[in-house]
Amino acid sequence: MSLQSFTRCIPESSIFHDIGFDQLDSPVLRSGYEYWQSKCTGRRFPTRDDIRPREIAPLLRYVSLIKVEGDDFVYRIVGDTIVMSYGVPLQNRRLSDLVFDEPGFGAFVIPMLEKVVDTGEPLALRGKVGRDVVRVNFTHCENLLLPLGPGDGTVDHVLTFSYYISQPLS
Repeated sequence: MSLQSFTRCIPESSIFHDIGFDQLDSPVLRSGYEYWQSKCTGRRFPTRDDIRPREIAPLLRYVSLIKVEGDDFVYRIVGDTIVMSYGVPLQNRRLSDLVFDEPGFGAFVIPMLEKVVDTGEPLALRGKVGRDVVRVNFTHCENLLLPLGPGDGTVDHVLTFSYYISQPLS
């Protein structure tokens, strides 16, 4: 396959669509969702303090914890799989700074995070990376974004579980 025909297989823009939690392919994301649900204990979502990293040790490579700071987001904890998949350090970086370096990244990440913060509802997505995001080491992904906060009306962190894979382009 020539490079020209190869690049025709890559969509112009990244494509993400919501999926049901029962449609998650990744066992990591299914486990992450079950863990989050177990911490809700009658509330819409758990608090940041309810999340105990030791309890999800095998999943930590796939986790990021993102703090909501006004209209911006800060990556507080970022698992190794996520760092390797993006090829850039994310920990303690503001999303607004990352978007400056990689505009395509913000085009799909910001709306996902804002939706979780605005609705207080968890979100599961499946996606295919396009030409709008150039510095990634994967072609397809599943993401699970889970709200955390002090009360049912306020989301102050988003816990994510992400699974990245490279598949043949078609």
